[in-house]
Amino acid sequence: MKHLDQFSYTEVMPVLSTEGMRALDKAAKEEMAKAAGDGISAVDAGYELMKQAGAALFQKVVETLDNFGIGDAPRSVAVFVGGGNNGGDGLVLAKLLIEAGIPCTTYSLAAANKFQNEAKMALEDFALAGGHLIPYSPVGTASASGSLSQAGTAPRFAGFDLIVDCMLGNGAHGELRELYAAAVRDIAASNIPVVAADAPTGYDSQAHGRREPCTHALETLMFGFPRLDAYTREGGPVFGNAAVAPLCYPEENIKQFDEKVYLAEESLIPQMLPERDDWGDKRKQGCAMIVAGSGDMPGAAALCTGAALRSGAGLVTLASPDAIMPVLQAKLSEPVFCNLQDMAGQDGDTVDDRATALSPAHIPQILEKASHNQALAIGPGIGSADCTRDAVIEILPQVKCPMVIDADALNAIATLNRTSASPASGAASFLHSIASAAVLTPHRREFERLFGTLPTNDIDIPNLLRDIARHTKKVILLKGAPTFVASPDGRVFIVPAHNSGLAKGGSGDVLTGIITALLAQGLPACEAAVLGALLHQKAGRIARTKMGAFSMLPSDVIDALPQAFGR
Repeated sequence: MKHLDQFSYTEVMPVLSTEGMRALDKAAKEEMAKAAGDGISAVDAGYELMKQAGAALFQKVVETLDNFGIGDAPRSVAVFVGGGNNGGDGLVLAKLLIEAGIPCTTYSLAAANKFQNEAKMALEDFALAGGHLIPYSPVGTASASGSLSQAGTAPRFAGFDLIVDCMLGNGAHGELRELYAAAVRDIAASNIPVVAADAPTGYDSQAHGRREPCTHALETLMFGFPRLDAYTREGGPVFGNAAVAPLCYPEENIKQFDEKVYLAEESLIPQMLPERDDWGDKRKQGCAMIVAGSGDMPGAAALCTGAALRSGAGLVTLASPDAIMPVLQAKLSEPVFCNLQDMAGQDGDTVDDRATALSPAHIPQILEKASHNQALAIGPGIGSADCTRDAVIEILPQVKCPMVIDADALNAIATLNRTSASPASGAASFLHSIASAAVLTPHRREFERLFGTLPTNDIDIPNLLRDIARHTKKVILLKGAPTFVASPDGRVFIVPAHNSGLAKGGSGDVLTGIITALLAQGLPACEAAVLGALLHQKAGRIARTKMGAFSMLPSDVIDALPQAFGR
């Protein structure tokens, strides 16, 4: 079992800002040139990096063509290049396509004399390989051959299987110049799939939003390290399936520009899984307790418990109000049931609340059971009765084991905000006072009740979550697309999930059960949160493949967990 700080930069890649990526690139070129000596310049070193990027882009193009099922049939690619380094990447790609015998037409939006430094070197090698630039003219104007291209049919594009967008890339800012805007519109009209290099043309990497027009890529290959834009709600729809091609940057330079935001992908799962003790009994595999369910929401308790049982815990105890136990016992066979006895007449708001909801009178019973467990989850489906709110506020500071605090437990804490919610409000102060390690798993509305309004652009979320995690000393897992996990030590992890099939009531209860089981098996809070989110995402993807986004249910995600764990 590896912890997150034990992975290399190629396994858990830093997510860099546009400015950070540019600064790293500049520093790395200078360091590489210095290390090489013998008159090697930073431009020479930069061209070596450009050739690495172009080679990775070539592999992505070949892979994409193969995925189309074209096989040995003639394949043809149109490469659109601008005059900067992104265009240079495209020229390296075009050279490799020519050498591989794949028909390639290279449209340039810049005159040949505009290519400078590394891009100029790429142009020279492209020409030596037999390539030549075709100045781009918009559809409806005369092309270089003198023929007129008609809007909608775009004869120049007929026969191309793929378009590669290397016009501007990372760092483009502001409205597109008309020639570039026309090229983007013409590419869209062609209905040919697009692979973008570093970023789609029309995406503003400084304002972190898409302009109009903007290339909508099927795939985007980023070079060096990922940028958060590719995974946000603003950028994700135009970046398409985002991938990263690592470049050979000196490790010292990477450390220098590490912004403590990292990409966590499914490839981490096998190495992060807790170790199993084949000689140990059920308690050696971890004991987890779930405090969940109420009269209106017994299903949340069942889903959370079912997920914990499927996630490796040796013993799972479900504590729920006595009145709903017959329902839960009919649905579940494996957990130990802790009947929270009907406390009618002792506290609560109404007889119905007292019979079917968590109340302060249950606290001694819960704490006694919790003392025999390595992790506890509280919140799924417990409801919002006053007695439940009071019980949550009273019990949390007394729990000694690591916790997952979810759903209605988070809403109960949010009531401590006497005025408006903020990162320093009553809820945040209360969380800081809890001594035990804990993972908070809010969705966006729950988060805003606790800590105030989220930024309008996802690009600003990591810094906010980092501050809250440090202040509360708790791990914050913000559910959504993507999912963010912030640790009190300042690290933020991005789990690049977007699956509408998971946007259904009960999915969060499944996630809570997974994380609780991982905590019970000894994972630290941050590792349990990140691995839990990855397993949830993977199981959701498997369930979607089988059932479809419309029909899949949270229970299908639980059924897919064995495959997500790798059986």
